[in-house]
Amino acid sequence: MANHGVASFDYTNDVFLSFRRGVHRAFIDHLYKALDGIDIKTFKDDDKEESTTEEEETNPDLIEKIERSRISVVVLCKDFPFSTRCLDEVAKIMECYDNKTMQVVGLFYDGVIAADVRWQKEDRAYGKAITQHKERLGLGEESDKIKTWRSALSRVCDLIALNCDKKYETELISMIVKGVSARLPPLRLQIKDVVGLDSRFEEVKSHLDIGNNDAVQMLAICGPPGIGKTTFAAYIYNNIINHQYIAASFISNIRDKPKVEDLQSTLLSEMGEKRESKRGDTDGGGREIKRKLSVKKVLLVLDGVDKIEQLKSLAGGCDWFGPGSKIIITTRDATLLNRHRVKIKRYQMTELSDEDSRKLFCWYAFDGGEPAQNFANLVPQALSIAKGIPLALKKLGSRLKDRSLDEWEMELDRYNKVPEAFEFLLKSFGN
Repeated sequence: MANHGVASFDYTNDVFLSFRRGVHRAFIDHLYKALDGIDIKTFKDDDKEESTTEEEETNPDLIEKIERSRISVVVLCKDFPFSTRCLDEVAKIMECYDNKTMQVVGLFYDGVIAADVRWQKEDRAYGKAITQHKERLGLGEESDKIKTWRSALSRVCDLIALNCDKKYETELISMIVKGVSARLPPLRLQIKDVVGLDSRFEEVKSHLDIGNNDAVQMLAICGPPGIGKTTFAAYIYNNIINHQYIAASFISNIRDKPKVEDLQSTLLSEMGEKRESKRGDTDGGGREIKRKLSVKKVLLVLDGVDKIEQLKSLAGGCDWFGPGSKIIITTRDATLLNRHRVKIKRYQMTELSDEDSRKLFCWYAFDGGEPAQNFANLVPQALSIAKGIPLALKKLGSRLKDRSLDEWEMELDRYNKVPEAFEFLLKSFGN
């Protein structure tokens, strides 16, 4: 798949606003502020407000802004096609759409209707504009430039398109903001504990083949409860979320959600799709996931998988997802991967090193600081009990925090003599 210069860097904008300067500045400003107000990073070309002409070639910086945006909102007013700069923008936007690196929303504004934009008849604004450009630039109907402009304008009408009535601009802006927000990948996940994860991430980079935009990669993170599988999956998610994914989803605690059909609906919804197959029809849901997501580059985490049916219904094969997609699975049971008959690379979680265990324990027992001198001799004993398991280190550190020296000694002595007591403390936690 062609990448047109965007494969090696991240998105820098959530939204690119394409509009004709001056004609509806108040609407554009209100839309921009509404998007910015909920932290949707939006690019608005303020140079258009200062430029004396729009009949210039679109500059390389603007091309890069388009390429680095996840979604373009194209505001199609009566004067839009009279600017070659605007026509070049929409042509580039559709190129990015074809390369599956961008989603597009078109707005028919100020009396413009879809038919005017789609057919560009000579007695209507969009047709008149194209004719003027042909005459001024000395271009024929079959020239690449004219054909590209006509095609881009026509195809925008086939995508998500909304009609804007000035009387209802406030409602329209609210609708646009909600629609854009739903189509953006989720924000980075909140992770409190990252001790030891940098080195683990370096180990799995080759498994995920992050720079490869042609193949789908599936990675399973395996290990016993409390070893940190979910936290590591979230860490990976945060570190690769900006790599051009059209949509992303982190479905947590799958083992606690018995209805696979609900999981399928959640997956489709978080990927910006609406479920059409009948509820209860998991096979139909699987086919729908494949049909709708096989054309999207997505990032998906399936956390806490414990049944083969979950894998078959949510990630039945690499061909269910678009080129460059990354699918990450966490599971206690590595044997179910053998029954899935899909190529899944594996990463086995291991206990933390002594150094990282000490850091994590002290973070919870002493608010990240070093232990007081009279407690320092007891820390190795606590680390021996926790055995490098992240959840054990967190729970034991939290339990001992702000306790007296005598209480530390009594608690650690009890766990040493009765290991089952510590296991009981942990059994209701972790994955």
